[in-house]
Amino acid sequence: MTGKQPWFFVAVSVAVVDLAVIVLVLSGSMGPEVSPLTADLTGVVGTLAAAAAFAWTGWYQAGDERRWRWLMVLALAWWVAGHAMWTWYRSIDPKTFPNVANALYLGLPVFAFFALRTMVRKDRGEATEQGAAPRRGVVMLDGFIVAGSSLALSWEITVDAVRRADDVRVGRLLMVTTYTVADLVLIVIAILFAITLHSMLRFPLAWLVAGLIAIGFSDVVYIYTISTATSAPHVADVGYMSGPIMLLLAALAPNRRFSQRGPRISLLFLPYVPLAAVCAFTVFTTVSTGVPEVSDVYGLVGVVALVVVRQVVTLRQLNAAQQQLTYQATHDPLTGVSNRAHLLFHLDRALAQVQQQPRSLGLLYADLDNFKEINDTLGHEAGDTVLRVVAARLGARIRGADTLARMGGDEFVILLNPVDADPYGFGQRIRSAFHEPVQVGDIPCAVSASIGYVGLNTSDTPDQALVRADEAMYRAKHAGRNGITINVQLP
Repeated sequence: MTGKQPWFFVAVSVAVVDLAVIVLVLSGSMGPEVSPLTADLTGVVGTLAAAAAFAWTGWYQAGDERRWRWLMVLALAWWVAGHAMWTWYRSIDPKTFPNVANALYLGLPVFAFFALRTMVRKDRGEATEQGAAPRRGVVMLDGFIVAGSSLALSWEITVDAVRRADDVRVGRLLMVTTYTVADLVLIVIAILFAITLHSMLRFPLAWLVAGLIAIGFSDVVYIYTISTATSAPHVADVGYMSGPIMLLLAALAPNRRFSQRGPRISLLFLPYVPLAAVCAFTVFTTVSTGVPEVSDVYGLVGVVALVVVRQVVTLRQLNAAQQQLTYQATHDPLTGVSNRAHLLFHLDRALAQVQQQPRSLGLLYADLDNFKEINDTLGHEAGDTVLRVVAARLGARIRGADTLARMGGDEFVILLNPVDADPYGFGQRIRSAFHEPVQVGDIPCAVSASIGYVGLNTSDTPDQALVRADEAMYRAKHAGRNGITINVQLP
């Protein structure tokens, strides 16, 4: 895209300058008044550059690619307006807390959420079709785990700080907490989107998640400083300076997937990182104070309960997936009846059981007559319709203990275990499945079959039994088609 190329040079220049400013701010070489102003202005300039990049690249896109980029323009416009107001007030009076500015910050998580949904909509559908995306239930539980862990970790520096603080205005702390929690929720959503699309993660989404995490980091640091009535350290502004640059890279990154294929195990374990942090924090407070905090224990128990539920749901889904794979491996995908491998399994087991529990077995082999003509004149879709209807009719005419299988093409086999009391009557009942024509659209399609039936010997192998039934079917076909050959005598 030619319109996008100049922006890469701008992004590199802005990123280099931003990195240099971050190093200066962290070094403490600038004065106490210059350092915050420099950091704030860097954040404003970086956000404006990112918004311009999203607008410019969105202009050359279409559909969802354009929509999510322009939604990010709105998200960053709200955030840069709030940050500019914050910069103005802090440069005049560092103790001023502009509530309007902090309210404007809420535009970032709101519009960024809709941008994320639009951004991943196509990939999400593709991942679901390919079976590469986790189930929605698991993704929701992962979100609860991350959110619950984050709330448990932030309890001491937010809600509990309000209860203990004497010189911190409750409204001020709650305002900061509000947009910080909104940022955390957005980060959780972004991470879960990344987990959901682990097999097709794109570069823009990766940079977008990184930028949101950087901004959320600075928000959390400011919550801590406000709740403890301390001065913000230099590191507090790093996220506000680096986050917009990462969002700028999200706008300019090539819209292609990472080269790695298959599940990203590291992303699958992300929901358990905050859980580990909760466990470590609980152990630390217990060891340092000698008595565990009740709130910490309740939070840990709640998150662990969510993890247990998540594992139960995952096990159930794995069991369902295993059953589905087993069904697909043993059944014909077109007609839904057993396939050749499944029939051979049942036939082998039935012949083995006969050695211990003597009973008679029978095998019926049916081959549709002139089926090739149906495919040639009406098309393969019509042929598929005929096969599905025939399979359904045959399935309605056998017993629950019998096995109906499609051998491939237009051939069907029925294992009778045990044999029907009247093999001739059973053969005629199977023939009746072909008396009525199959309706293919508006065209009635006449079908017939050549059928061979044999009784099985206990010394037969599955392959030998199939060969004898096939030979009986061919005798019926050579006799003039639409006939039946029944041989109940054992060889």
